[in-house]
Amino acid sequence: MTVIVVVLVIASTVIAVVKLTGNSDSGTPVADTSDRSVVVPTTAVPTGPTPPTPTDGPTADPKAQAAAVDAVLDASISSRKKLNDAIDLVNKCSFLDKAIGDMQTVGTERQSQIDSVTKFDLSGIPEGEQVRAALKEALGFSLAADKSFVPWGQAELSSGCNGGGDGYYDEAQRQSKNATDAKNRFLGVWNPVASRYGLRTRSSNDI
Repeated sequence: MTVIVVVLVIASTVIAVVKLTGNSDSGTPVADTSDRSVVVPTTAVPTGPTPPTPTDGPTADPKAQAAAVDAVLDASISSRKKLNDAIDLVNKCSFLDKAIGDMQTVGTERQSQIDSVTKFDLSGIPEGEQVRAALKEALGFSLAADKSFVPWGQAELSSGCNGGGDGYYDEAQRQSKNATDAKNRFLGVWNPVASRYGLRTRSSNDI
């Protein structure tokens, strides 16, 4: 009887040890996943400098723009004088080669003046586009006159100043009148602008 009791006690002890160690039938320990949270890794988003906000460019300087137009008018006076001196030489039948060369130079100068006015930034002047259009018209008529004076001078040269170029001369005079009328229209727009920005006002003879 004592032996049976001892055996039962030993068996109970073995069963308790097995339960406490938690061994499975396969002998592989079972991981305890209770009270574990899943951690999701986060990727840091790189940050760079904020792009600059576009800003407007420097404000156009109307006084400087008006001064550029005024400089073209001064250049036009020089071209006009050169042309008139050349016409006078042809009328006197003297130095005709020089006179014709000067007329051709004036044509180049007139075209350059027109090109400059075309490219000018006149955005700071309220009447800027009116100034541009009126001045290009006046200079265009002056260029047309010069282009008729050149063949007139060549005709005088080839004929020994015995005429033959009267038709060219008449056309040149007609274009010169158109130029004077256009200059006056230009001055109606320009002189108030010139006065506003401290530049001298002009007459048609000052262009």
